[in-house]
Formats: sequence, C-alpha cells, structure tokens
Amino acid sequence: MPIYEFRCLACNKKFELLLSITEDPENEPCPHCGAQKHQKLVSKFRRLRSEDDRIDAIADELEDMNQPESTSQMRDFIKEMGRATDDDMSEELEEMFESDLENDSSGDSPE
Repeated sequence: MPIYEFRCLACNKKFELLLSITEDPENEPCPHCGAQKHQKLVSKFRRLRSEDDRIDAIADELEDMNQPESTSQMRDFIKEMGRATDDDMSEELEEMFESDLENDSSGDSPE
C-alpha cells in the first residue's frame, strides 16, 4: 500500500496516509485538527546515486566549506563521508578521528 502525503486546508499542516489504491482519502480526517478537507501533495522521491557520485558531492561540499569551524562540524562531515561509501565506514572514520584528536591533545604528532 502506498503512502500519500496531504496538506490540510483547514490547519495547513502536512500529514501522510497509508491507503490502498481503492480507498478514498476524502473519508480520512486530518490527524491534527480533524478536518476532512485536504489536498494531495506530490511526494518526494529518492534519487539513487552511485558511491562515486555521493563521494564527489561530499568532496564538492568540503571544497565549498573551506575550513570546518569546529571539531563537531568536522566529525559530522566525517560521518557523512563514511555513510556515503557502500560499506558505511562511518564507525571506522569516527574511531580514526577520535584517535587523531587524542594524539593532538596529548602533544604527540600523528604518524
């Protein structure tokens, strides 16, 4: 059964309904205000990209970013980079990031 998105014409909130193709959405009330006047929306879809495309997009983002403003911003970026790979290396990259931070704070130079 497909999920359809609607916008309530009374309260203007967006909501989703799980309906069979034969069900009439007009019979379903808005979960926020109970009104039965709503408009069907065009749902978002996901564009599948290859691993190379995902990594290229992240590299472009990094280039535009210049220098990360904080370690948490860099950590988030590293996690995103790890998730972009088909093998989801976010855990391994996070461990490497933590290790480098510990080495930097203890005065050791990472090799």
